[in-house]
Amino acid sequence: MKNKLFISLVLLSFQSFAADTFNLVTEFSSLSFATIKKQYVVEPATISGLTGSVDSSGQFAVIVPVANIDTDVAIRNERLNSLFFNSSANPVMMISGKFDLASLTQPISKVLVPANVSFYDTNKTFNFPVIITKTDHAITVHSYAPVIVKASDFGIPAANLTKLAATVDGLALSDAVPVNINLVFNK
Repeated sequence: MKNKLFISLVLLSFQSFAADTFNLVTEFSSLSFATIKKQYVVEPATISGLTGSVDSSGQFAVIVPVANIDTDVAIRNERLNSLFFNSSANPVMMISGKFDLASLTQPISKVLVPANVSFYDTNKTFNFPVIITKTDHAITVHSYAPVIVKASDFGIPAANLTKLAATVDGLALSDAVPVNINLVFNK
């Protein structure tokens, strides 16, 4: 009897915890950026397959699988993965942080969310300007302005950018990109 009661309490606690967690909806979530070559040619890229969650206190964690990059050009995807990101050694980017979910009293809020981004064995905090839409069963987070990220922010070797540039006849490539996020969480 005690074992049944204990198991029931554990299951009830787990259900209560799970009910307070919003899980990332992978098919509606992405991180996007644009590479810039020759100072004016912009090439968009999207990384999909994200996973993660946000709890009722606003603590969040998102895993970005870098190998899922999609530029709509297969050879560009391959080169970004192998030459620039070295995604076999650095397969994921981790984004984590906390925002005050309880302070979002309106269904739609414009906020600046600090987030720790971990990639290439380096951590850096960025402030993401986002629109958060909150309902009883969903939270959406979308950039209202990009965050500028440099390869040097994560210690990605300049040689990686040089190798990538060599594949396009040595054209100048910017080491800074504008990054946007689109995240959908459901209970």
